[in-house]
Amino acid sequence: MDETKGKDYSKFILLRDLALKINSDIPLSEIVGEALDQAVEITGLESGSIAVWDEKTKDISEQVIVGSMEKQEVLGEMDKRALSILRNDFSVESVYLTLDKEGPHGVFSYPIKSDGKVVGAILGLSKGNRNLLLEEEFLEALGNQLGIAVGKSTYWHRQGKSQRISAIMETAVAINHEINNPLTAILGNAQLLLSKSPKLDRETSEKLKVIEDSALRIKEVTQNLMKIVEPVVVEYAGGVKMLDISKSEKKKDKP
Repeated sequence: MDETKGKDYSKFILLRDLALKINSDIPLSEIVGEALDQAVEITGLESGSIAVWDEKTKDISEQVIVGSMEKQEVLGEMDKRALSILRNDFSVESVYLTLDKEGPHGVFSYPIKSDGKVVGAILGLSKGNRNLLLEEEFLEALGNQLGIAVGKSTYWHRQGKSQRISAIMETAVAINHEINNPLTAILGNAQLLLSKSPKLDRETSEKLKVIEDSALRIKEVTQNLMKIVEPVVVEYAGGVKMLDISKSEKKKDKP
């Protein structure tokens, strides 16, 4: 098997394995990392990077970069100063550049698409006067496969998020049902007694005020639970996680 056929076969194996992994339970970060390692080796790049970002905010959610630290820095600097500007400011999808950085080098940026939208990019740095356009067919196939992986990951993320919100709403309804009646009684009686504060001693009035404030706080917490649309989970203690009600996004009250 000559070098060209061997290289083509390796590309086929990579794309085949990637398709199989997409339909498994392997995390997106692991899929991206393995795909990049193999793609860089097959294409003979000095450094390579795969970045996946949020469609709305453009914040990077997954990124893997390989190569020596020096070459990673060169690729990162090129992406920051040129490639990302062309992608974000001018909506340029495929970019192929040559530069003289301690000798001739080629740089490319190729889009990763999901549902027709650009959700990431494959970047590469190659030594010499190499025509990286010759790799376009392979990069397109790789980008398409990764786009499918991103779409699947996003789907399951949304499903998980929807299930979490449903669970929160069910819990909030149960809390309101089970706690609201006794809470109303506690708050009502405390406020009734406080209305007679002139007849009460100072210590009793202060304790009744603590009861009233605590009951109002519980009422506020249960109401905020019912409004959560974007839950935020934090670590509480010993690895146990808890819902952070104050940081979670809530639907706004109608004016």
